Amino acid sequence: MPDPFHLLLDVDGGGWHPAAWRRSRSAPADVFSPARLRGFAVTAQAQGLTALTFEDSPLPDARNPVGHLDAVQRAAFLAGTTEGVGLVPVVPTTYTEPFHVAAQIASLDHSSAGRAGWIATATPEPAAARAVGLPALAGEDLRTELADVVGAVRALWDSWEDDAVVRDVATGRYVDRDRLHHVDVDTGRWSVKGPLTVPRSPQGQSVVLAAEGALPAGQVDVVLTGDPAARRTAGGPLVVVEVEFALDTEAAPASERVAALDADAPAPDRGRVRWTGPGEGFARFLADLSGRVDGVRLHAAVLDEDLRQLVRTTLPELRAARLLRAPLSGSTLRSTLGLSRPANRFATA
Repeated sequence: MPDPFHLLLDVDGGGWHPAAWRRSRSAPADVFSPARLRGFAVTAQAQGLTALTFEDSPLPDARNPVGHLDAVQRAAFLAGTTEGVGLVPVVPTTYTEPFHVAAQIASLDHSSAGRAGWIATATPEPAAARAVGLPALAGEDLRTELADVVGAVRALWDSWEDDAVVRDVATGRYVDRDRLHHVDVDTGRWSVKGPLTVPRSPQGQSVVLAAEGALPAGQVDVVLTGDPAARRTAGGPLVVVEVEFALDTEAAPASERVAALDADAPAPDRGRVRWTGPGEGFARFLADLSGRVDGVRLHAAVLDEDLRQLVRTTLPELRAARLLRAPLSGSTLRSTLGLSRPANRFATA
């Protein structure tokens, strides 16, 4: 049996195309509605997808004319109404407090029973710095900041040992203080002191995803790349290819659909693979990738239209090839991805 091929689906707004919201079956104000988001999540879970991802940015997004809750809140909303499927928000690190990021993702992991991931990103736009009144970072400083924040967050996730919570009613003792650990990180730009305010989560360390080359190998569990020729390496992080797709529908070929969208608002090049054509052909494209990488992160041009075609034409082909296997109910995201649960760095013998 071939190794599982992991499909992650981004469910942000109307789709990857900036004009996608114009073709949505929902009004612009409803593109990010809870009911619509839940519908996509139910479909993805029923079809055996590995995880849902949620884009985010501290700056306004042209694809979103009305605003929305941040990515962690959207993921948390689905924690109690899904099972098996992973929940992976984008949380930028450049101008956010590492302690808050650690607490948010750990809380999501608790509420989802171990299905949380985190796409760690940097924010190069100077406007983001102006919005919070901080000096703008660029170049190597951005890369250093990202690594420092992820390192601090990982240390905070370990600041509670697994059995630190004792809940001893007889003595009124909630925690074993010897199993809480001090974390003190000072980069000169910010400082963090622990322990965290959230106990160690079900996965111990939630799954960390980042763009290729953005983090040192030891800090990232899944690398996101726009290179279709990328290959997995033994002992390295999982490799997931970023793919923007548009599929032929009964009404129009994918090329015509994208051209009509571009006429409203040309789509920028985000450094991802872009595929247009029939769903069966897309299945063959993905099957070819499955021999070299661990999965893909799918970005639908128009979620309402392309997800429907994906379910009708592409996923049955992958299922027939035994490439698509649904996460087991009650499984953690780590176990679904084949990643081991990491030991606590502070654990006592």
